[in-house]
Amino acid sequence: MNSDISKKNLKVLFIILIMSMPFWWGMNVFANNLESFYFARMANGTSEIFTAQLNRIILLHKAEQRQRKIDSLQIGARAAISVEMDKNGKERILYENNSGQFLPIASLTKLMTALIVFDLNETYNSSQLIIISKEAFDQEGSLRYGDLIVGEKISIENLLNIMLIESSNDAAFALAEFISKDAFVDLMNYYAQDLELADTKFFNPTGLDEASPSKESNFSTVQDLARLAEYILENYPRIFEITTKKNYGVFNHDGSLRYFMPQNINELLGEIPGIIGGKTGFSILANGCLLLVVNGEEKGSYIINVVLGSGDRFGDMRKLIEAVRE
Repeated sequence: MNSDISKKNLKVLFIILIMSMPFWWGMNVFANNLESFYFARMANGTSEIFTAQLNRIILLHKAEQRQRKIDSLQIGARAAISVEMDKNGKERILYENNSGQFLPIASLTKLMTALIVFDLNETYNSSQLIIISKEAFDQEGSLRYGDLIVGEKISIENLLNIMLIESSNDAAFALAEFISKDAFVDLMNYYAQDLELADTKFFNPTGLDEASPSKESNFSTVQDLARLAEYILENYPRIFEITTKKNYGVFNHDGSLRYFMPQNINELLGEIPGIIGGKTGFSILANGCLLLVVNGEEKGSYIINVVLGSGDRFGDMRKLIEAVRE
């Protein structure tokens, strides 16, 4: 094919391009870009420059579209953030609101609980059986598909899946109690400090509101939680892989079926494309919480999204992702 495009054909192309662009784009910006593009094309007739200029205009248009959506975004969450990580690990904040505000985080706590279990793999062998204690059984918030039973033995692998898919407080407590609840919470805070989560504090491994007014509930910021999610993605991506399972069968140590979880509590699985993983949370103090990681437009990139203190966590997350995705 001839690399030169006639001026006549080029003018036709520009007419089509102009008519295909939304009128609300902003005609001044559009006209200036097209004028620069047209004269650059006239000055150099190579198809490579033509393609590069056209791609630049398209990318500029998409970026402006996204920024308009972000600027007009209205969600009810008390705090929210959306952070894009490119394939080279470069970070870019796409949206933030009250990103440094201390807020209770409910069951988003369980991401740190899972991180410690994965990191201490010599202690937490996946096939190791844990005996469910009365204190673990008594944790608030029963399982949707069957309570754990005092004295029964369940593998660490099963407890991890129950905790991350169904957000079981019993399972989270049992995992922590395996080395001692207090020692485990100390580890949670040590890891938070080591990861430079300066505005994060843990008081229990579940995320439950503390019953005593004298005790505080686990708190963090959306900024710290995004950093925690980034670390998990880079070091223990299987944690997020577990959270995307739509169902899960729990088996006894003898191989018999204990019970079957037919549905993940994350309503956005299967609805929003490109979900890498996430975690739900809710408590009276925290209200609705949600962390969701999705693929970015560029191959190898991803976007970490967090909302805290929301009356409609799934609705707010839908709006946030729709705004930040190009």
